Amino acid sequence: MMLATGLVFSQENEQPKVKWMASARLQDVNGAASLGFAGMISGVDQGLLLLAGGANFPEKMPWDGGKKHYSDAIQVLQRTESGFVWNGDFSGQLPEPVAYCGSVSTPAGIVYAGGENENGPSSRAYLLKLDLSAKAVKVNPLPELPLALTNIGLTHIGNVVYAAGGDGKTGSSAGFFSLDLENPKAGWTKLPPLPLALANAVVLTQTTGQGIGIYVIGGRTKNPSGISTLRSTTFVYDVKNRLWKKAAAISDGKNALHFSAGTGLACAGHFILIMGGDTGEIFHRIENYIAQIARAKDKAEKNKLVKAKNKLSVYHKGFYRGLLLYNTLSNAWTKIAELPFPAQVTTTAVFWEGNIVIPSGEVKPGIRTPEVRLGRIE
Repeated sequence: MMLATGLVFSQENEQPKVKWMASARLQDVNGAASLGFAGMISGVDQGLLLLAGGANFPEKMPWDGGKKHYSDAIQVLQRTESGFVWNGDFSGQLPEPVAYCGSVSTPAGIVYAGGENENGPSSRAYLLKLDLSAKAVKVNPLPELPLALTNIGLTHIGNVVYAAGGDGKTGSSAGFFSLDLENPKAGWTKLPPLPLALANAVVLTQTTGQGIGIYVIGGRTKNPSGISTLRSTTFVYDVKNRLWKKAAAISDGKNALHFSAGTGLACAGHFILIMGGDTGEIFHRIENYIAQIARAKDKAEKNKLVKAKNKLSVYHKGFYRGLLLYNTLSNAWTKIAELPFPAQVTTTAVFWEGNIVIPSGEVKPGIRTPEVRLGRIE
């Protein structure tokens, strides 16, 4: 089994500094600047960054009645001597529009699974592979997940992919499954379920004091009432013994933080870096308004509630910008900095040539950013 952590910094310096820059901006198919997307597939294959799918509101904002658009487009970014360039020579598109999948870069290619589109949650899974000689993105189907799930998390150990949590049609899932890419015909194996039903969690692999663990950090649980419970939990799956354990609650070193839809990476052997997320204060208020609107029978009262809900979205100040560091050996969280730009949520960070990449994502409810951010630990 191989575990790649991508970045190295001095273990004596447990307060690393990250230098950020905007490396590129997403483009529309006609080459114009994009609005950006939430829930894109992201990964690295053969030295190139691949971004695909995602959802946005191209016509009007959701509070103005705008319809969510799901994309099937694939974009390929490469580094040249003069900077970062979108390579338009690659052909290919996703089999169908999709957003909010789990995605992970593996030695075999980029795997994505689950997600959603206009038809609801999906159980489909695929392997994306760049064919450099043919200038094409090959899309190979994989066995379907046991459940249709969106907002699911993926990670891997070597060529074994792990899928954790997600939202089904009626609520969040505690499902935990694995797929061996060297024997895909065997399908997804059902593993011990998560201690909690969770969606929008950060899911990644990192070494522990006892071996290799799969970490499921934060997330939220969708309840039958329509009001979600945001979590501050850190769970770690002991791969060798097939057991879940509870680790230290997410915190800034002083106070526990409820945290969902953020992004993170494993780095430097036994650290996890979390880069922004939704702490849920406004999210809860919006969900409460939605529940009240559904119950309201008086038209004037309903319009009043809709107006109040929309105001929360319009004047939203953005998501939590904290840069949090977790040490898997000491089981301790600290806050090391703040992002110098609006936090990008509902996206998946990746390592690319030793750099952190945060691609696109949501910066306020309904509002995306086309920025592809690059970070280097110094």
